[in-house]
Amino acid sequence: MKKIFQILTFLFLSSVYVQAEGFKLGLEAGFSPVELEAESTAQKIANASGSTVTTEYDLGVFVGRIFGEFDISSQLSGEIGYFNTTAAEATYTISTDSASESYEASGIDISAKLDFDGAFAKIGMHSSTLSGEQNVTIGSTTYTATGEAQGTGLLFGGGIEVDNTYFSITRYNDVGGVDTDLTFFSIGFTM
Repeated sequence: MKKIFQILTFLFLSSVYVQAEGFKLGLEAGFSPVELEAESTAQKIANASGSTVTTEYDLGVFVGRIFGEFDISSQLSGEIGYFNTTAAEATYTISTDSASESYEASGIDISAKLDFDGAFAKIGMHSSTLSGEQNVTIGSTTYTATGEAQGTGLLFGGGIEVDNTYFSITRYNDVGGVDTDLTFFSIGFTM
């Protein structure tokens, strides 16, 4: 519910300013590699249980972002946005028993963007949440635990822009305030 409220608030505020000169609304979508360290976790489970453990895990997540961009000068603009990822999941299996973990990130960001001859660079910060869920199934009984970390971190990136379409790479450090980073490869457009 909180995410929906944030998106609706952002869209409302953006629509108020969309008539202002030098303001653009944008969308972007892309992919970020992730490292769940699933092989290491599977080995720890195998060592503790004395059994063979198989694992399946995601190598990345899809990321979506909606943002507003406002001109400060001819080469400098500001961005404020909201991003959300799909879940990164890993499953561990010992015969009929299993364990799984799933993580999703979301947050708001603000950055300064420097434009020069079709290319750009940006630097800023984000306030983000990293949500996780773990499940252990023994026989037919499943035990579930959830957790959440919130915090801030730096972001930086760059890319190229052709007309109102751009291709970029952005690094979000310390997502959820923990030692987890996202490197977001994306394509986007502004209106």
